[in-house]
Amino acid sequence: MYIQRIIVESLAASNIIKKVTSVGDDERPVVFWHGYGDSYNSTAMQHVIGIVRETKPDSYTYSIKLDDDDSKDQRLSMFSDVNMDIDYVCKQLREVDSLANGFDMIGFSQGGLFARAAVERCALPVHTLITFGSPHSGISDLPKCSPNDWLCKKKNDALTKPGNIWRDWVQNTIVPAQYFRRRDDYYEYLEKSAFLADVNNERENKQQLYKDNLGSLERLVLIQFEQDQTVVPKCTAWFCDEDDEGNYVSFVDTKFYRKDLLGLKSLYDNGQIDFLSVDDDHMSFSDDYLREIAQRYLGKNSTA
Repeated sequence: MYIQRIIVESLAASNIIKKVTSVGDDERPVVFWHGYGDSYNSTAMQHVIGIVRETKPDSYTYSIKLDDDDSKDQRLSMFSDVNMDIDYVCKQLREVDSLANGFDMIGFSQGGLFARAAVERCALPVHTLITFGSPHSGISDLPKCSPNDWLCKKKNDALTKPGNIWRDWVQNTIVPAQYFRRRDDYYEYLEKSAFLADVNNERENKQQLYKDNLGSLERLVLIQFEQDQTVVPKCTAWFCDEDDEGNYVSFVDTKFYRKDLLGLKSLYDNGQIDFLSVDDDHMSFSDDYLREIAQRYLGKNSTA
């Protein structure tokens, strides 16, 4: 989703998303993954990357893209095969020399989920992963449409009719459908989910690689938006889960912790997961908040 409530400054893309020749001794590169309906070089992404570079001026920054063309990159955030995208991004990052010795990563909305998937599957040398309002334990409803967008509403209505969300063409094309997860049809999700059921290691055949790779993070920062009406439920940003009665349980009572599906148990027990919240709507945060996050968590001299 687009990043909201930012003061857009007249910063040219060439000044923001640029490659530097060296990385400061005390800093690490920072990689960004944008959200749904956004693009790697949008005005909003230019702005947030600029804020991080102001805070960490010696850090190399890199914005993940699925296409050099902004409009195509934006479209691919909505209509694409996520599994293929993860493979493409892993290859893309491995070819960037400045990232070879490790980096920190920031993902916005679905970009945070995809960043986590890339860490799990590709053993990327990520030290700190920060996710803003990311649907880690899935969504139970598709992203809301604007009031006058009848075409979007019609599409969502059709997709959420019984069985439609699990059709192969939907699971391989509609990006939000690939992280759809609902208690009422959980077993169908386990069988037919093209993406989330695998990266969350919920199927019978577990991937030890995912657990080892995610568990190797130095820190995982999960930011939830308390008034989020775009990512439903909002607590998916914190890996929330439901009991048999449909009540959301605390993190230590989720299957992700109890069964240690992803290496989160050891991270949590060692104090390496920070659960943060912003009392606002989805992707609504101030420049000062982003500066605080960057100062606290990014780089070798982070204060966390």
